[in-house]
Amino acid sequence: MLPVSGTIARGFIPYVYPNTVEAYEQAGLYLKNPIAFSEAVEKDGEVLYGKFCVHCHGTTGAGDGKVGAKLPGPPPAYNGALKNLPEGKIFHTITYGKGSMGPHQSLLTQEERWKLVYYVQKLQGPKTVASDSTKAAAPADSTKKH
Repeated sequence: MLPVSGTIARGFIPYVYPNTVEAYEQAGLYLKNPIAFSEAVEKDGEVLYGKFCVHCHGTTGAGDGKVGAKLPGPPPAYNGALKNLPEGKIFHTITYGKGSMGPHQSLLTQEERWKLVYYVQKLQGPKTVASDSTKAAAPADSTKKH
């Protein structure tokens, strides 16, 4: 059964960004992980990654999973092309899918998707800081936890 029109299930927080390119960019700028970081949360994300992502993205996020290798092009690597992808864009992509990746919002709760974001960020490694013409790019402070 569908819920009564205009109602929201208890404990559910509506996701306000639609599945558009503009909303993807906005999510990257404004959407932040509401779950406080902890090793346990990141570990939960790792378990979810093993169940839902490893088959395409591979164990290290290099895009070399067994299924990913059979796609027209492998998924981009988290520590390569997606290294500096912000948490909001990661969440948006998990929610709606992107490219060959299908949506996961019906497979994972919002909390599970945010936990997964923490693990994907671990696979990304330290972020790099944008540079201007007078400075070389330097790694972000890797001692700071999310």
